[in-house]
Amino acid sequence: MNFASSSLERFLTAQLRDHAGRAELAPGCWLVFAAEAADLVGNQHAVELLAESGLPHDVGASDDDGWLLYHVDDATRPAALHWLDDLGCRLEGRVRPVAPEHAARLHELLESAMPHRVAQQLAAAHAAGALRAGAADDPALVRALLDRLHQREPLFFSAFHTLLAAHLVDMVVLFGQLISEDVQLKNEIVTAGLSRDPFLQSRQDAAAGTRELLLRFHIINALDQQKAPAGTNPYAAFLELVTEGGEVHATVDGHVVAVPRADFLDAVRSIRRGLHSRGELAGCDTHGPWIHDRSARPFRFIKQLLAAHPDLAPLDGLHMLERAV
Repeated sequence: MNFASSSLERFLTAQLRDHAGRAELAPGCWLVFAAEAADLVGNQHAVELLAESGLPHDVGASDDDGWLLYHVDDATRPAALHWLDDLGCRLEGRVRPVAPEHAARLHELLESAMPHRVAQQLAAAHAAGALRAGAADDPALVRALLDRLHQREPLFFSAFHTLLAAHLVDMVVLFGQLISEDVQLKNEIVTAGLSRDPFLQSRQDAAAGTRELLLRFHIINALDQQKAPAGTNPYAAFLELVTEGGEVHATVDGHVVAVPRADFLDAVRSIRRGLHSRGELAGCDTHGPWIHDRSARPFRFIKQLLAAHPDLAPLDGLHMLERAV
């Protein structure tokens, strides 16, 4: 969906503000969109958006026939609310919400007998663009994942490493939840002798891979293999992003400039909005209609940072940049 369309933007902004599944037209009947019957463009947007959503819905006229009302039933409403929230995030360039089915899979990891398969499914959903980076950002969930590591299950070590490698665990939350016992467990397994049992060796390999990722994000120190000092931001350290006093130090055209944090975040969300609309970073440039003079310099700086990390998907990099500040 091309959110650069001014008429679609106006339509969605008004609909998400005024309706968006909050009004009950009749028992078990929830309003999603409402457009004047004479508004051909507005009704076309409603029809196309709902067709894209795949949600079962109905259309009816108001009592005076002046409006067309697009609505869903009780059973469909939770999915509709998530879809509408997702539309709003895409429109504004905010981080998209985690779909209920993916949130359920993340919690399934805590009890699953085959956690590595669940983690692989989540990683595949992320690679397909259906699940955002940092989806595991609930401190209680991240703490529970760390707790299960202490059961020393090889399959769960593999699952945890898969989540980290796919950038599905928010590293700022992980850093906040990590305790010395977690680091000691990782060190103990990594430094253990090689096992003849390939199953146990897979646990050691996953623990070593996890250590490398924690080192890359400066969550643990390379010298003593212990947790980094309090106040460390893993994403800022990984991207070498310097912030001070509410400003981001950005190198633009060979000069270091102080960019207000609000302007930096505005540029991040502008680029994300362009990606949600166009799907490719190449189509996002300073000539876009959503870019204004204030965001042009941080926009160029952010694109330079993303280009310097070609191993990162652009949306993953934007998540890290936003969390870094």
